[in-house]
Amino acid sequence: MGGLQAVGGEGPISLLLLLLSIAVVTVSFDRARYWLQWWRQRRLRQNRWEQTAAAGADAIESQLLEWNSQMAFGEPLLQAAGVIGPLLGLIGTVIGLMRVLASLGPQLVLPAGANLTNYGQVLLSTALGLTISLIATSSLFANQGIRHWQGEVLRRRLRLRAQPTQP
Repeated sequence: MGGLQAVGGEGPISLLLLLLSIAVVTVSFDRARYWLQWWRQRRLRQNRWEQTAAAGADAIESQLLEWNSQMAFGEPLLQAAGVIGPLLGLIGTVIGLMRVLASLGPQLVLPAGANLTNYGQVLLSTALGLTISLIATSSLFANQGIRHWQGEVLRRRLRLRAQPTQP
């Protein structure tokens, strides 16, 4: 077994797992970069938020929707990858197990001198699918948590701004 065949058991499944893993890692790094930039630009954003708050409710709602859209970028892909990754992995494993059973023959006997480690590789696609799911789900939950937290911070500032000052 070599290359993509060793990982997924089946070429197309392996390719799909590879593409999915690239997409998940790319979106995860993009979200990390976005939030790092978000915190680096907090002073500029606070000034913009104050200007927006002074402009009225429509401007506030528009700004919140714009920021929420930017913050939520990639979440649908991460959600889908959390479900699709393990399923693709299981399909690769089932195909691999079918090949192993076919190679054992009708009596299901190991050929003389067979190495069992090659047979264990059929489970690699499931492990890869679960790993993709773990990374995707962790990134998704982290992004959603930070997005909700920052939305609440913005709304809290708006409420504090609206409160009358006490002498």
